[in-house]
Amino acid sequence: MASTTVKIYLIALHTSLAGLLWGLDTGSIGPLTQMSQFSDSIGHLSSGQLGIYVACILLSASVSSLCSGHVADIMSRKYGILSGGLIVAVGTVISASAKNFPALISARLITGVGQGQSISVVTIYLCEIAPQEIRGTVATMLQLLITIGIAAGYFIAYGSSSLNTSLAWRIPFIVEACVAVVLVAGMPFMPYSPRWLVQHGRYEEARVVLQKLRQTQSVDEELNSLRSNLEDENTHQATFSEVFSKRYIKRSLLGIFLMGFEMLCGIDAVLYYAPILFTQAGFSSQRASFLASGVSGIINLVFTIPAQLWVDKWGRKFPLIGGGIAIASCFLVIGSLYAAHGGKVDGEVYLNGRASQWAVIIFIYMFVANFAWSWAVVIKIYACEIMPTRLRAKACAFQQLANWIINFTVALTAPLFLRASPSGPYFLFSLATLFVTIVCFFFMPETKGKSLEEIEELFEMKASDPEQVLCPA
Repeated sequence: MASTTVKIYLIALHTSLAGLLWGLDTGSIGPLTQMSQFSDSIGHLSSGQLGIYVACILLSASVSSLCSGHVADIMSRKYGILSGGLIVAVGTVISASAKNFPALISARLITGVGQGQSISVVTIYLCEIAPQEIRGTVATMLQLLITIGIAAGYFIAYGSSSLNTSLAWRIPFIVEACVAVVLVAGMPFMPYSPRWLVQHGRYEEARVVLQKLRQTQSVDEELNSLRSNLEDENTHQATFSEVFSKRYIKRSLLGIFLMGFEMLCGIDAVLYYAPILFTQAGFSSQRASFLASGVSGIINLVFTIPAQLWVDKWGRKFPLIGGGIAIASCFLVIGSLYAAHGGKVDGEVYLNGRASQWAVIIFIYMFVANFAWSWAVVIKIYACEIMPTRLRAKACAFQQLANWIINFTVALTAPLFLRASPSGPYFLFSLATLFVTIVCFFFMPETKGKSLEEIEELFEMKASDPEQVLCPA
């Protein structure tokens, strides 16, 4: 019989298939839109059409993520995930069978609604079912499966690109639909969140779930703690306006700033449009650019693992400041190489010299690696933990909205920007990253080794003594 810890990890693995779905889409959407088979079926997409198609999923996902907490409170966490997975399945089936561009846009918007719903609720669900001692590891499984999905998405597209029919670009959507069906099929067998059950007065059911997921001696203590905490929350209901009250506005804006500007480092321009980047850097064949994109997916996965293992030892400031300097430096070098050796002919960007081309490719890989071990994991953790428990869900909704909106803007404009200026995108992303790094150095208190209560006291102390806010911690 499986131990309670193994059960929790298996539950986390299944529910995190929502993250695998997001990764599969992120990894495959760029390569499949560059396939000649796609152009033969749908027609050639201009840079503007390509940006709209890739980015529209982020628009619908941002709307559904804002509503996801309310849906999960009503339907339960597990059925919130199930409903999101079902919508993704519908959207990807329509994508796989689409015959024109409007149908693809509609399908992608539907898929985004499901993605925003399921991913947002999975994060809540994993935090609520896991015991304190493994909560961090369990909660980061979602990010791990996203990176696995990105790498898999690249190589699925690489493999299917050898087919001469429209199946070449339809297969990635078919794979996503199959994963969504597996997620939906398994969710009825997952336990309810004990916190959700207590919230709805179903105490005996909560006890049964806790007995399956905890050591027997700790069940009554945790159940009583849940009841006490929820009674206190119900007595002092948090509001959205309180997030921006004088007492909390500095940390609220810091969290929103970090989550939004995370996307301005350019990571999704690389992940979504990797084939374009590698073609501009000298890979002339379609399959070679796809293979190079797949390598970036593997690097993203490999360098995510140490971040998840050692994030608590590194703290928060070192990965954000050190990682930020490394990320900015990579794009600064690439931008300089394009400025010195690049140009445009007939509207297409080119880069002269094999040494320069290989240098750009290497620095793109270094950029992905540095993002994976630093910003990819730490920003989400820090933005969440600096908010008090009562306001955390509502503050995270604003943070996620900022993240989706900036992500949408980058994904929408990147194809146009990449083809309009050889060096401009890289200099822009580098400067934005340096700006965030400076803000982190001066305005970001370190939270390493502190409990949530100690973090709260830290921010309360800095709020009462404004001079401390300007001192690097």
